[in-house]
Amino acid sequence: MDTEQLRNLHKLKEEGILSEEEFQAQKQKLLDAEQSKTSGTSANTSSFDNVDSNQYAMFIHLSLLIGLIFPWIGLIVPLVLWLVKKEDPIVDQHGRVVVNWLISSFIYSIVAIILMVVLIGIPMLLALVVCHFVFAIIGGMKAKSGELWQYPLSIKFLKV
Repeated sequence: MDTEQLRNLHKLKEEGILSEEEFQAQKQKLLDAEQSKTSGTSANTSSFDNVDSNQYAMFIHLSLLIGLIFPWIGLIVPLVLWLVKKEDPIVDQHGRVVVNWLISSFIYSIVAIILMVVLIGIPMLLALVVCHFVFAIIGGMKAKSGELWQYPLSIKFLKV
């Protein structure tokens, strides 16, 4: 708050230049201007927080790609990223989507491995790898723009 201007107003009132009504009106203008500055700053901060949350959510989605090279690390990294900022509602929603997909793809891969006996499991595993790659990219792009995208074929274990 600009206390110097408030002191000057008070001094003008004491010298008789400003009446009590004029003093109160000018004081209220100063307080309103200060409050609008403060609320504008918090609005900007919250928009920066949303950008940071969206970017973090994008990283959660894109961390799925690590699983294509290092399978066990690809399961752990998205979980850790989600759990670190789980209190943020945007990150929590995206984390739930990613975890639903991780569990679903794990189940699908077990089924595909079992079906490798009758040779249909091989194309199923290839399709699962393609879906994993494509879904992570699309999910990351949507998260960056602030959208929540449910992965197709994902079983809803966690409520989003």
